[in-house]
Parts: sequence; C-alpha cells; structure tokens
Amino acid sequence: MAVPAYGPPFGAGPPGPGRAHRGLIIAVVTLGVLLLLACTGLVGGAFLLRAGADDPAEPVPATWPSTTTGSPPAPDPTGSAEPAPQGPQASDFAAAEITDLNNVCDGVLYYPQSPKRAGKAPHPVALLIGDTPGGQRRQDNGYYYDEGLSKQVERIWAAEDPKTVQMVACLDRVSTGATIRKCRYDDPKPDTLTLLKATYRLRVYEVATGRRLLDKTLGGDDQACPYVVLVGADRKIYAEVSDRSLLAALRNLVKR
Repeated sequence: MAVPAYGPPFGAGPPGPGRAHRGLIIAVVTLGVLLLLACTGLVGGAFLLRAGADDPAEPVPATWPSTTTGSPPAPDPTGSAEPAPQGPQASDFAAAEITDLNNVCDGVLYYPQSPKRAGKAPHPVALLIGDTPGGQRRQDNGYYYDEGLSKQVERIWAAEDPKTVQMVACLDRVSTGATIRKCRYDDPKPDTLTLLKATYRLRVYEVATGRRLLDKTLGGDDQACPYVVLVGADRKIYAEVSDRSLLAALRNLVKR
C-alpha cells in the first residue's frame, strides 16, 4: 500500500516530532490570544458571525460604537465656489460716455470714480429717457431750457462729460392707457398716428454709490401731438412727461 505524499495513512503510528512541535506552537498561540482577550474584556464580543443561505458562517469584525453624533454633513453640490454677488457692483473704470450711466439705472454698476452728491449745490444731473421698455435710454438735452441757455446751466442739467455728473435720472415708461387723439403728419408723406396716455417712473441715483435718491411716478401730462415723432413698430405715440414736470421733480436734488 503506497503512502500518500501529504501524510500517513489512517491508523498510522504517533506523529513525528515535526507535527508535535507545530501542535505545541498552535496551542501556545491560542492560549496567548485567549489571555489577551480576557485581559481586555473582549472574550465573546470580538467577532460577529454572519451566515449566508449557501455559505458557511465566517467571522467578521465587530462594529464598535461611534463617538460621532448625528448624520454626516451632506456634500455641497456647488463645491467651494463663493455665492454670486447680489446688487450693483463697483465699476473698475470711470464712465466714458453718458450712455454708460444706463448701468446705474439698470442696477448693474455704479462708478466710484464719479463725484458724490455732496458739498455745495448745484449738483449736476443727466436725464436718461427710456422710450421702449427694456431698450437703451437716451439723454434728454432740452428739458431744462426754462432754467436758461448758458453753458453753465447745461453743465448742471445735461452735462456731456459723465465724469462730472453726480446724479443720473432714469425716466422709463411703465404703462399705457386710452387713446387721447389722432395726430396727422404730412412729411415725408401723409400719415396718421394714435396718441395714447402713458405713465412713467422716475428714479434718481447717485452715480458714485448707486444710492437711490428718488423714486416717483409721473403721468404723461404733455398730451399735445408732438411736432416731430419717431414711429415705432406699433405705429403709436405716447404722451410724454412735460419739461415743467421734470424740472419740478428734479429741482430740489439739483439746487439744494
């Protein structure tokens, strides 16, 4: 009978000195582990047994109590990015043109390089009028004529250099109403347009800070057919705020 290469046959004699030596080592190690677990109070609690439907049970590490309380913080979906700034921002550059002051009207920018409304009056202002909702505003250079026609008066009420302007007045049409009358024009060819009532919002801002100084509703009180009109796509014209009403609304801010 041949002896298998992996060990003696069943019923063979006592183990040789090699097997006895290995058994002694295993016994010593096992005794040491048990003594260590007994000293640390972990006997019977170091492992949990997990058994599956098909697999034999195998030891898995125990789950020790955690010192952390509450749920872990949820990840920030935006990462570490800073929130977007709200409100108008300071411009890095001075206003180069009067139309740049539309940025102040729209709450986008203000210009710290401009002079503040401070010190002795008068305080220069630029009036920007919005003929169409959401469109670019244009400067009104003629509403102040009742105040005089000198260059000095012009620099106060309709300055051409935005760097000297302390305030910007933003006049926007916000609603329209009933028909006032039909207006007939002969040049360049005969035409008839409908004149409608309109309501406007006047806001005044300090250019250097974006601070709002006035917010007022004005009616289109100039209800005569205008001498010259710019015809829009809707082929309608609208009653405008009279020069007298504009001067009355702005006078205290400019002259005090």
